[in-house]
Amino acid sequence: MKIYINNIEYDANPDETIIQVADRNNIKIPRFCYHKHLSVVASCRMCLVEIEGVKFAQPACSTPIKEDMRISTKSRKTKEAQKSTMEFLLINHPLDCPICDQAGECELQDVSLKHGDDHSKYLEFKRVVVDKDISPLISTEMTRCIHCSRCVRFGEEVAGNKELGLINRGEFTEIRAFIEDGVSSELSGNMIDLCPVGALNNKLYSYKARTWDLKQHPIISPHDCIGSNIFYHVYNNEIVRAIPKENSDINQTWLSDRDRFGYQGIYSKDRCYVSKHRKNKTLERVDSQDIIKKVNNAIKSSLDKNTSSKIGSFISAQSTSEEMFLFQNLLRKLGIKNIDHRTNERDFDYQDTYPLMPSLGCNINDLSEYDNIILIGVNIKTEYPILTVRLNESVKQDTKIYSYHYFNMDEDFPVEKKFVMNNTDLLSLFQEHTLESCRNKKNLLVIGPNITYFSNQSVFLQALDKFAKNINSQIGYLTDFCNSTSGWILGNVPHRTIGGVKLDNPGLNATEMLENDLSTLIFYNLDPENDFHNSSALINSLQKSECNIFFTSYLTPIIEKYADYIVPISTYAESDGSFINIEGRFQSFSKVITPNSNVIDGWRALNELNILNNHQAYTIESIRSELSSTLSKIDFTSKILIDKKKYELEKSTKVHKNSLRHIYSTDQIVRRAKSLNETIQANNKSVYVSRDIFDDSENKKILKVVENNRVFKIDNFQIRDDLPSRTIVYSSSFNNKFTESKSTFVSLKK
Repeated sequence: MKIYINNIEYDANPDETIIQVADRNNIKIPRFCYHKHLSVVASCRMCLVEIEGVKFAQPACSTPIKEDMRISTKSRKTKEAQKSTMEFLLINHPLDCPICDQAGECELQDVSLKHGDDHSKYLEFKRVVVDKDISPLISTEMTRCIHCSRCVRFGEEVAGNKELGLINRGEFTEIRAFIEDGVSSELSGNMIDLCPVGALNNKLYSYKARTWDLKQHPIISPHDCIGSNIFYHVYNNEIVRAIPKENSDINQTWLSDRDRFGYQGIYSKDRCYVSKHRKNKTLERVDSQDIIKKVNNAIKSSLDKNTSSKIGSFISAQSTSEEMFLFQNLLRKLGIKNIDHRTNERDFDYQDTYPLMPSLGCNINDLSEYDNIILIGVNIKTEYPILTVRLNESVKQDTKIYSYHYFNMDEDFPVEKKFVMNNTDLLSLFQEHTLESCRNKKNLLVIGPNITYFSNQSVFLQALDKFAKNINSQIGYLTDFCNSTSGWILGNVPHRTIGGVKLDNPGLNATEMLENDLSTLIFYNLDPENDFHNSSALINSLQKSECNIFFTSYLTPIIEKYADYIVPISTYAESDGSFINIEGRFQSFSKVITPNSNVIDGWRALNELNILNNHQAYTIESIRSELSSTLSKIDFTSKILIDKKKYELEKSTKVHKNSLRHIYSTDQIVRRAKSLNETIQANNKSVYVSRDIFDDSENKKILKVVENNRVFKIDNFQIRDDLPSRTIVYSSSFNNKFTESKSTFVSLKK
């Protein structure tokens, strides 16, 4: 189909509108209400254009194209129509551009300059709208609002959570939160980007800098395995805000609030800026140039005194791929096989039959191609909010979604059917049950990280394998950290080296390392209080170890108490790095800010240890070259487990204790993001108990939970009638005291 814009011929598709053709051909048409990912309302009328043969100018956003249509975006009629619209929109808009955070990137400001006038025939007093505090993340100046309704449509159509709406009529029309508590969506920050006039603003960024003072740096999200693309804006070597970097294959034009505001954790008060060495039971400051040599001497001394099997090493799956490569490379060349990144797990019987690495098994863009998506042990809304957008799109294209979990949790997309059961009942279901509605269809079974916490994870994975085969489903995984895929591929496991090559004599897994009274423990980029399955087992191991080495960005109480060597390392934003997302997509980024002078780049610290041991010295480029070679040989779609061992179902009458992964406590950086931990989600730290547990208890105000011969008293709990029988669920929020194990069987003391 041919159309003409400003007398130039263009190709167009029959289902397109004028503005879509114009945008594709870089023809500028001003707009306020239109957005390519939102429905068309044509309310602002700013995109009026002249069409040959039509008496009045028409909105380009809602007018479908026709064969041989002739459109003018520069004619006198078009300019007059746009000028009149601009004059009308400015009737009530305040003249506060000098103090507005939107200044410099304000669509209204830009369009006013080009299409506005220096005077108006409307002389009435401007209206004033009283602002309300709707969120710890979003500040409001609703007097500036032009009622484009982008924020309203985003909540309803993209986020699946309609919290803002238009109330009243005429002069009294306002955009307000329906509920007085305000906006609680995990995607709420996108409303800031969508607002064209500065009515909704980034509360953290307010009055900190001007747009023209900022330096923009691309980076990858470190907070989940999706790998959202971000722009960080830096002022005076400080990150002051984050906005989405458009990537149609991953996050489109959206960001979760965790990705948008999580950087605040970099500036936490407990950042580690000083190298330390314990001498005479006291931590003493060490020059940052000497700490690496001291750590190397400590490792060598341990190797001289003991065998390599007495040294254990743990690395966070939030570390970059470069750090993971160098970590395992250094340790394996020293003969150390006890390496693991799976610190949150307890059961490792599955590892020999596990795929090379966890992956989604398809591209994020392809989710809508499945007839059925079955979610196992995951709450997308609170764990991977950016996937909410994709699953909403999938449902609109007739994909049906099923959910299996031990906790009844809401999603911001329609769920065909929910199955809520305790661990034992879920396991029985997977071993026997088949979803008849999924037979002979294209299915994707997605396993969430909550399953990995179970003490019988291997049994679950085998049962899920059987379940998947019964419905002819592909299996995909969502991991708890951003770079877990790298952890597997790059050999940060005790039984495989880089590329998945199996070891004949594997080392100890994370749990075994804590149970075997090792002489030396090495921790890289981990929060010992929160990043281990069992905090008590960790502390016991630290007490028995002769030497504890911590490479860390944060100084926590456990580190201060038990560390013999502390090496302050950079965060993801303070160093070059790469992450591999759950699709197998390798994404690199460069340093955004310069760290404190005493802080060492993580990969450089590991590289220096390599050099001190006469091993190969690496550069970022040479590491990435090796990574590319490894990745090119990997099939990211082979996901089905192979049965080698039969597990028996163990029925338990004990109470099931499960940890919910709290969206703002998933990693050490976001836990320290102050604004996120002021949200409604973060403030809910209750323990949930099933009705039958409460009914059986003698004391209705305090529950006594027995785990590993320790008694925990719970006085802040909520009774959930929708919780499966014999179940206790708690949120794994920061500094929660009820964290003996993330998932286990417990008993109740009368």
